[in-house]
Amino acid sequence: MTANRRVNRFTFLLAGLVLAAVLAPASAGAIEVKKKLGGGGGAAGGARPSGPAPKNPLTPALQQKLADLVASESDAYLSQESEKKADGKEYVDLESARFIYVPRMKDGKVQVQAKLEAAEYKGKKGDPDQRGTATGKRKALVFNYRLDGDHWSEIDSPKWEDVAEKDGAKKN
Repeated sequence: MTANRRVNRFTFLLAGLVLAAVLAPASAGAIEVKKKLGGGGGAAGGARPSGPAPKNPLTPALQQKLADLVASESDAYLSQESEKKADGKEYVDLESARFIYVPRMKDGKVQVQAKLEAAEYKGKKGDPDQRGTATGKRKALVFNYRLDGDHWSEIDSPKWEDVAEKDGAKKN
């Protein structure tokens, strides 16, 4: 029963990641562009040109490969968080995580920082089916990859980071 529940949770997480990967490029905040400023006479911190969001450098196939890679590499973390939940400890609800990725160019190669962002809860010991009590914190599991041809290579090991709440935004 527990193995079946983990498989169902993994399937749900994978489906969510795939959906998020397909929808994420539609938001303007999903792409980060760094422009080199020319040596001209503009004042520091001057106005920046506005305009449409830059084109996503990742094809749908590369986005899918990235989502699949994050889903498979996050499986061990999902199991760890499920164990914490069952033990009544603080855990991050990766089953309901939001998938975010930010591509950028570095040294002529596309690099991506992919995140699984979710709320933190205090589990209820002996009742792993209940979500528990929200701690009010959000955490992100951060993955860093480089695109080599059509293959994603891990740059760093995944790391947890605290997520700052947006001003005026209250998330449950």
